[in-house]
Amino acid sequence: MINKVITAAKLAGKELTKHFGQSLTVTNKSSLADFRTEADLASEKVILDNLQQDFPDYNFFSEEKGWIKNDSDFTFVIDPLDGTNNFTIGLPNFSISIALQKNKETILGVVYQPILKEVFWAEKDKGAYLNKSRLKTNGVESLQEATVSYLCGYKDSGKTEENLLTICHKYGIKRLLSNWSPALDFCRLASGKIESIICNGNDIYDNMAGKLIVKEAGGIITQLDGSKEQDETSTYFTASSNKHMHQKILDISQQLALLPR
Repeated sequence: MINKVITAAKLAGKELTKHFGQSLTVTNKSSLADFRTEADLASEKVILDNLQQDFPDYNFFSEEKGWIKNDSDFTFVIDPLDGTNNFTIGLPNFSISIALQKNKETILGVVYQPILKEVFWAEKDKGAYLNKSRLKTNGVESLQEATVSYLCGYKDSGKTEENLLTICHKYGIKRLLSNWSPALDFCRLASGKIESIICNGNDIYDNMAGKLIVKEAGGIITQLDGSKEQDETSTYFTASSNKHMHQKILDISQQLALLPR
């Protein structure tokens, strides 16, 4: 199964590379910051055409098309272009994200970066990989060595990020990132490149594949108050490379006026 999902992601990646750097038509969705292009739609079509052919009875939830329900225990959760804004301005910080859930538990995740041809993937209880290399989160414990990614939705006023930046300076955190490509941030965490992610509400298709990849690489994900996630579709959480870093980041995130705890 994993090979079929990777194949679908790679085919969609070829479609995206055709559009990358080209003039694109932008269609707004919920706001001026939330939009789609023909590249999003073309990638989504390739993914759905391939996966529906192989798994016709499964449910599908994709960013642009929404739900395709078939009363199945299995659901594919798809972001055909994670990082649309980056894509439209020529920044190669974007990816394709595909997760598979069984009864609301994520059992497979694929994130593909087509410019670098990087395939990040994981299956539950089988580890996480970049192409054929096993991934492992890092053991960094010092906040002064920590790079933290902040994720939020389009409705975020920016005040929380401003407060977080102030707190990060107070604690001497090395770097606070806001890359607007959540799936790749999870992969950076799983690869040992960054130390933590604070998510203050975004969209579930941004996270599903990446969260599994982080967990299978040895990372920790909890709710913002440190308790166990009750639902993997939660978009309010903290993810970290190890338990020591996680507790320090939780202490910071709890100083913010974040939403659900």
